[in-house]
Parts: sequence; C-alpha cells; structure tokens
Amino acid sequence: MIPLRKTLGAAALVAAAAVLAPGCGEQSPMGKQDSGTTPGCTGVCSEDGGPPPDAGSPSDGGSQADAGTGSAPVVMTISEARRLPAGSGTRVLLERLVIHTLERVERRTQDSQEQVRAWFWVVDPARPMQGLWVHKDWTDVPVGFVPQVGQRVDLTGWMRAESGFEQFSGYRTGLAQVELRLLGTLAVPADNLAPPGFGNAEGGRARPNPELLGTRVYVPGPLAVTDVSPRALPASSGFELEGGILVSTRYVSGPGSSLDGGPGGCDVLADVLGDGGTGVFPLGIRGVWDTYTFVPCADGGTGGACSPDPDGGQVPGTEGPDGGPGNRFTHILHPHSCDRDLAGGWDAGRTGSGG
Repeated sequence: MIPLRKTLGAAALVAAAAVLAPGCGEQSPMGKQDSGTTPGCTGVCSEDGGPPPDAGSPSDGGSQADAGTGSAPVVMTISEARRLPAGSGTRVLLERLVIHTLERVERRTQDSQEQVRAWFWVVDPARPMQGLWVHKDWTDVPVGFVPQVGQRVDLTGWMRAESGFEQFSGYRTGLAQVELRLLGTLAVPADNLAPPGFGNAEGGRARPNPELLGTRVYVPGPLAVTDVSPRALPASSGFELEGGILVSTRYVSGPGSSLDGGPGGCDVLADVLGDGGTGVFPLGIRGVWDTYTFVPCADGGTGGACSPDPDGGQVPGTEGPDGGPGNRFTHILHPHSCDRDLAGGWDAGRTGSGG
C-alpha cells in the first residue's frame, strides 16, 4: 500500500483528524476523569503519555474495527504522531527510526511458525529528542522479527495508550499493531543531555519534560539520593534523586563493571540505597525517560497475584486531601543497564567522597 506523504503542516493534520474523531481525553478506561496536573485534552491528546484511547483505538492489542485498517498510512514524525487525537483512526508510517532499548522479547511456535512478541523503544536519529515505545504483537509482520538495538526500521501502525490496568506502563502512549521493515543498522544517537531543572515529578504529582518521552536521557552528576523508598514507588521499585527525579529499578539487572572505583554491577544499588539515602551517583545516571503508574490490589495490597483495583493505576501518594484519586501517571527514568546506566554510583558515606 502506498503511504500518503503529508502536504499539510502538523497542525492542519491534527485538526483534520479531530474532525473525524470523537472528543478525546474526557474519560479514562475506568470511566474516571483525569485527575493529574496536566490539563485536559485540547487536541494534543497524547503529547504527555495519554490520555487513554476511546473505543476507536486498539487499547488491548486486538482488532481495531473502526480505525480505518484499509486506509493508506500517513508519513509523519514521532512528534506529529504523538499529537494525533486518540481514536483518530490515522494509520501512521514512521520512517528511518533506530531501536535504542529493548524492554522484553518473547518467542513461541504457532502452527510450526516461530512468532515473536516484543516491547522496545525507538528514536529518530534525525530528531534525537523524539522517541517512542513500540509494542509488536505475535502476529504483527514479520511475525518472526526479533528486535535488536541498533536496527534501523520503518514502522507502520496505530498510536494508542495502554490500558490503565497495565502494571507500570498503564496509559503510556506508543505504537501498536505494527508492520516493520528492516533497513539495516545504525549507531544509536547519544543520550540526550538533561536540561536544567530536569525531571522534578513533585513526588509523582507532575509529569515533567514530556518533550523527551521515549528517549534515553543522561542526567549529569553528582546526584544525591534523597529518598530510598518514595511513596510514589512502592515495594522497593525505585528511588528519588535530588531535584525530584524518580528512578525505577525495574529493569536493572545483569553484570556490570567498576568504571570509577566503585563496586561493579548492580551491587551499586545496595551500596547507594543501603544506608538511608546518603548515597550519590558522582558521574550521574542514564536511562529511558517514559511514563509510570502503579496498579494496586483491590484489597489494598501491593504485591503478588491479586485482583487489580477497579480504578486502575495511579501514582501512590498523590491522592487529593479528600481521599480522591491521585495522578494517573507520572514521568520517571528507567535505567536498563547496571554497567552503563548506573556506573559511577556508590555509597558516599562509606567512601567518604561524593566525586
């Protein structure tokens, strides 16, 4: 199918899509109003990671009955795709992107055919501040495609926001029902340097720096740990750095190296976080900047198999003074490598030095 190349500007494209689509951003999948600090949808519906899709977009990875599956894709940038109203039915073509981080890759054999399901992040090397989370399902073509860091690809699919019941990634904007075309390989762009004042989530009440969502970010050090167990990140799932930067430890695993005199591997986390928060990352910290939510158990618990709270995900500790719902999601840093992303961190109290 021949893609349509834009002849209109991004604003005109969004306006045209809005005419065809129902109102967006009014209700979450649970029927709740967005209680976050970001204002309601004004046409830029997914710029900050949400709001959730309406019935016209593939929120669960299944078929999309009324999203124009027979229409030709429209070539656009990641930033333009993020600005599409939820449920617009616009099939997009994102060209010449590079896979920069893998989240998860799964394999199965179905009818003697190997199929792959994967979640990963891509970046536009021509626009390195534009990144995106991608979900390739089992039957997305090519079905046996195994994503790898450094692959250059064209991606065709639909923009969607994850269900609010997806643990940690709920409400996150990404590309789904994808068709991939491998173009070759290319060096992954350097991590974006965090701007001044980067990342202050205000305990999870804010959604800072939406312009960097889906990209890798480097926050220079030294960075002190201010809270080893913030309320926003229950069950020891992360920590907070000075400046209000929330950091997830969900993906941090595997061996590392001692690059600066500190301990190697993920032992660094035990040293940095093990004495009540006096640790420091003298060389800074790196990771993927994207959304985060937490889906508690219906009985108030936080771990193990359980029935999810019927209200879906929100950021713990951001509830209103009257006990009302809190911010549905916030933006945090997701390190993926003990070696590269956390190298340089150790216990300042133990070493007697923060640099």
